[in-house]
Amino acid sequence: MTKMQKLRLLPTLLLVSVLLAGCASTSSKEVRIISNGTEETIIAEKDPFEKMNRSILKFNLKADKYVLKPVAKTYKKVIPQPVRNGIRNFFSNLREPLNIVNDLLQGNLVQAGRDTGRFVINTTFGFFGLNDVAKYMNLPRNREDFGQTLAVWGVPSGPYLVLPFLGPSNLRDATGLVPEFKYTDAVSEVESPESTYLRGLRIISQRTNLLGADDILDLQPDKYLFIREGYCHQRLNQIHNGNPPKPENEASEDELLDELLESDS
Repeated sequence: MTKMQKLRLLPTLLLVSVLLAGCASTSSKEVRIISNGTEETIIAEKDPFEKMNRSILKFNLKADKYVLKPVAKTYKKVIPQPVRNGIRNFFSNLREPLNIVNDLLQGNLVQAGRDTGRFVINTTFGFFGLNDVAKYMNLPRNREDFGQTLAVWGVPSGPYLVLPFLGPSNLRDATGLVPEFKYTDAVSEVESPESTYLRGLRIISQRTNLLGADDILDLQPDKYLFIREGYCHQRLNQIHNGNPPKPENEASEDELLDELLESDS
């Protein structure tokens, strides 16, 4: 597959990664096998809550199939795309203070300044965030959360978890959801009928943006493994800001290409 083909697949892969919404690396254990008198060591993944996770995933998928997905399809059909884009931008802008807080907790002052600039510009010139004006000023959207901050502080991910309604996560990221919902979620901070409507609208908007990834998920023979492994890579990418460490002895694509060219010459 060429680099151009990979780039064309990137938006779809990102949609799938977001749909997977919250995984993490699992720990591993060594399994020693004696075969023909030779001892072999195999690294096997450890997923201690797999049975429970699969049950919760099954529930989540059914709830999505019979409730959330039909509502999202109707929303997409009834609401014009410019309006949907404005709603998505509005909720993204409401989340900027959470990004800023985590930028600061991670010691990333440069990114904190950029996210603050995004928030001020989109709130004022973007009419409370309905228009993403900041992206035209070289201030792209950034996403940080307390799970990422804990990872930067060196907290291990812990066992893989699937949370009811919220989707895949792990012990570290699930812990990070507590301060997010309690202290930094502008929609959930105030209990009122309006905030309830806004929470519902935000969920529908997020689900609508992921409708294009459903066909890919439906093709998987084991959705649980696909979701777990896919988000593990996506989460690692988020924590390392798009530049995750390479496994030892793993050559990059360019290095492999150079080796092939040298061998042919």
